[in-house]
Amino acid sequence: MTRITWDDGGEATLGPVRDLAVTLLASSRAYPPGAPVRGTLHGDTAMAFTLKVAGSKREGEGFTVRGKLVSATAAVRDAFQALAPSGA
Repeated sequence: MTRITWDDGGEATLGPVRDLAVTLLASSRAYPPGAPVRGTLHGDTAMAFTLKVAGSKREGEGFTVRGKLVSATAAVRDAFQALAPSGA
């Protein structure tokens, strides 16, 4: 499971990725639709990213956050694709 940390505090786990659409699981924070949220993807190297949130939903102890990567470099997009869970 690949860890995400939010710049404003908290963390999440990388879920399914499809093109620029990203789902983050077990997030310690929820965000409103349209909010630009900055975070760091922790893989082989840490990569900063910005996610434009489509929505957040409480699931168990955390939140599922869906959104699209914005202004993402090819390296960031490739890292998200490579680190997404198998079958996602």
